[in-house]
Amino acid sequence: MSFEPGPANPQPFSAGIHLQPQLDVIEWLPPAAAERLRLLRQRAADAHRLIPEFETVREASMARIDAENRLKTLLAHPQDFGRNLKPDDPLVKTATKHLEKMTADLKRLTELREVRTAAWHAASAALAACESWLRDGKPHGTTLEEVETEPPKLNKGEDVLSGIERLRRRVRELRADVHRIASAPYPSAFCKQRMREQIEALAQRGTPSVSRLIELDGPVDFQTQSLTSEVHAERRSLAFTETADALALVAWLHRDALITALDREISTEADDKAALSLEARQKAEAEVMGDLLAVERDECALIWQAQAQNLPCEHHQDVSILALLSVALVTAPSADASPESSPGLSWPWRR
Repeated sequence: MSFEPGPANPQPFSAGIHLQPQLDVIEWLPPAAAERLRLLRQRAADAHRLIPEFETVREASMARIDAENRLKTLLAHPQDFGRNLKPDDPLVKTATKHLEKMTADLKRLTELREVRTAAWHAASAALAACESWLRDGKPHGTTLEEVETEPPKLNKGEDVLSGIERLRRRVRELRADVHRIASAPYPSAFCKQRMREQIEALAQRGTPSVSRLIELDGPVDFQTQSLTSEVHAERRSLAFTETADALALVAWLHRDALITALDREISTEADDKAALSLEARQKAEAEVMGDLLAVERDECALIWQAQAQNLPCEHHQDVSILALLSVALVTAPSADASPESSPGLSWPWRR
């Protein structure tokens, strides 16, 4: 009986399943942005290669343990299988110096591994955030387009690293402005209007029905609501029931009193001097976010410049990906848009 050799590179078994290679996110980028992503990957890979290997650290640790055991053997009593040498014995002095050297070597390697691991994490943070956003965070129906901006200018007497720090301070200020806008209260008039809408909806939902009473001599029908609860027994399960919608009934019965009471509560807690309307909030946030993106574009440009000069500087993990890659989001044309669409009804937008 003879056997023929199989293929040199056998394919993995698959029961009718054709596995497609995973698409690299770099293929979605325009050329200049793709090159920036390659630089991020190369920088992270270079930083990782500088980390002392675990096996090297393990060998240094074992060498220190061997040196320590050797010294213990020289000093130990014969009943402990030692040689009972004095501390001033030449062999003990030599073993002590060897142990000190092994301890120093292990400490140096451990500290170097920690420092270079931290540097690798710093170099990889922006890369991980960038690839995650390209894969899962980019808005659906958009493409990326290269953006050309003026090179950032340094102030008088300012070097590249100082310029980066100045821009980062400005980024922190703008992010604080974004937080302040988001934290601003709403005007009392707006809140009272929204409250009235809520109470009106509740009252409408809670209005009893007397139709069956009038037409069929039946009962008054009060509105109910469905409740769901989780039951913990031998097996977790869900329980469902219906009960009277008491809150909606109160809103129907005491609508005006409830509105008056809530008006007083809103007037007591409102801070109209610090309040921002919905329109003012959106406008202020759009302005600040535009300034923030522009500053981050300058910051990233200076960081790319600093890295080209081999200066110790990394992109922040939370930097805007649009600034990092120097791109803009553009709405892709709809695939099912009719060619007879009227002009002006469909156009690309930018963020």
